[in-house]
Amino acid sequence: MSSKMLINAVDPEEYRVAILKDGDLDEFYIETSTKEETKGNIYKGVVTRIEPSLQACFIDYGAERNGFTPIDEIHPEYYESQGIISKSKTPIAIEKVLKKGRELLVQVTKEMVGRKGAYLTTYISLAGRYLVLTPGRTAGGISHKIEDDEERQRLKSVMSKLELPEGVGYIVRTVALGQKKRVIVRDLNNLLRMWQDIKKRAEARPSRSIIFKEQDLGLRAVRDYFTAEVDEVLVDDREIWSEIKDFMRIISPRHQGRVRLYKEKKPIFSEYGIEKQIEQIYSNRVPLRSGGSIVIDSTEALIAIDVNSGRSTKARGLETTSFKTNLEAAREIAKQLRLRDIGGLIAIDFIDMKDPKHERELVKQVKEEVKRDRAKINFSHISKFGLMELSRQRLRPSIESKSYQICECCQGRGMVRSVEATSVSFLRQIWLGASKGNIDRVTGGLPSTVANYLLNKKRAELTDLENRYGISIDIQGNPDLPPWGGNLDFIERGEEKEA
Repeated sequence: MSSKMLINAVDPEEYRVAILKDGDLDEFYIETSTKEETKGNIYKGVVTRIEPSLQACFIDYGAERNGFTPIDEIHPEYYESQGIISKSKTPIAIEKVLKKGRELLVQVTKEMVGRKGAYLTTYISLAGRYLVLTPGRTAGGISHKIEDDEERQRLKSVMSKLELPEGVGYIVRTVALGQKKRVIVRDLNNLLRMWQDIKKRAEARPSRSIIFKEQDLGLRAVRDYFTAEVDEVLVDDREIWSEIKDFMRIISPRHQGRVRLYKEKKPIFSEYGIEKQIEQIYSNRVPLRSGGSIVIDSTEALIAIDVNSGRSTKARGLETTSFKTNLEAAREIAKQLRLRDIGGLIAIDFIDMKDPKHERELVKQVKEEVKRDRAKINFSHISKFGLMELSRQRLRPSIESKSYQICECCQGRGMVRSVEATSVSFLRQIWLGASKGNIDRVTGGLPSTVANYLLNKKRAELTDLENRYGISIDIQGNPDLPPWGGNLDFIERGEEKEA
């Protein structure tokens, strides 16, 4: 199976990473300038409020809203009196072991969602290429996705021979499968040095300051998702390309030649034909190849997914048609959950089937498809009402929340794309149209906010396109256009003279 990693970093408004399997979009990640990601960051925080009723505390770590930390996420080293730790099974009351004003080293495990603050922990974890270092937790573990018993025993044997500081644990990551001891030792030493540096900075810096910032999206993607099966890593920004090449030299020297700078005329995602697949992530309707579709709707309580047969009538008989459409939908739903990074409770309304054997096969198919997901997923059997319920771990804010903002017109009842994302989308369309050649002029009537952003913030990029392709670009703002409106006209050379 051919696999590529595409890194689109030329526009600071949107930093995107796509992983392709046989030319099809398999994984997608995005960071936007309008919403900075903080998951994995480490801060020096201060306890501002103790809530005995919740057995939790609120911590000011320098963000807009205070973070939330339950007693289970407070390491005993922060207790006011070490002797208060009971040897009995009685839970420790947070108000007895923690006081307002206590300084803590905390890490963001869940981003802020809506009006809720971030979820914080004092149990730090530092991700490397092959290991995750867990200071404060002494246990060691092997990724459950490494299923071969012989390999699990080999990795346990390797780790048992390594000397770790007291009170520091580890998790061996899936990518460590088949790796030699020296490679794992090198990764461990890097993580231990990182942890020592974090502790020194925490002592020197004031409260409410950042101590450690996670790597940017491109480096994280290579660290977490690059394997020997990835044939090529293409980067469209020279500076990011250089950083990733240097990073690859550290984590996997023999594969650094696979990191290449993208130099083609078309935008990188357009060159590989995945822009339409990405746009589909933001749509509530996803077509199936058989002619059916799935419809994904979000509510505050859950995500509802409906499966429709549509024109899927090739198979003989209603039962067979429903079964085959449901199997196809199961594959697509598992993929969309990954691509959109949907978390929480999900209810799937599959097409009704009468044959119990078909229902069992469908449940088996769903179980098989979600194995590829890095998030933890629990699911039920199909209920008597024809619904399957899933619970998916929320790894980070959904893809939709990063590129869309609450509509000013509908006060949150619907969503429109942000000005930055819309502007960059039009800029890519201009680039793609100009790269085809024989274009003399590009004119556009766009919403005023989008036009102003392009003409002011992206003037250098527009000028570069004009010089590169010998065209003129005329953008006009129209205050009457809705945020999602606007159009571009590409006038070919000689077209105006003929008219």
